[in-house]
Amino acid sequence: MGQSQDNFKRGTAELLILHLLQDGDLYGYEITKAFKEKSDGEYTMAEAALYLVLYRLVNAGYVSDYEELVGARRRRRYYHIEEAGRKYYKEILQEYLTVTKSIARILDLRSDCNDNEE
Repeated sequence: MGQSQDNFKRGTAELLILHLLQDGDLYGYEITKAFKEKSDGEYTMAEAALYLVLYRLVNAGYVSDYEELVGARRRRRYYHIEEAGRKYYKEILQEYLTVTKSIARILDLRSDCNDNEE
């Protein structure tokens, strides 16, 4: 994977994680699985990178985490979006939409997209 795609992922990871948590608590593997499934395999994230973003969201108070016992001895850490995280999600979603619309206009993607459909 190219450096530019890695940079783009870093810039969108918080937004996507907070989006997924809107529907309920998830643990790390569920988040990476959802990324892969919802993107038809195009968006994957290494576990280490995912946890760095999750820790940042927890430290900022946007997400909380808790452990549940799974089986006899195994623990699973779940992540829960807090009200501050819902507010932050709305803010960064609006920023993302504004920026992507502006980029599309600059690149004149409407005409490019029509050319690529042939």
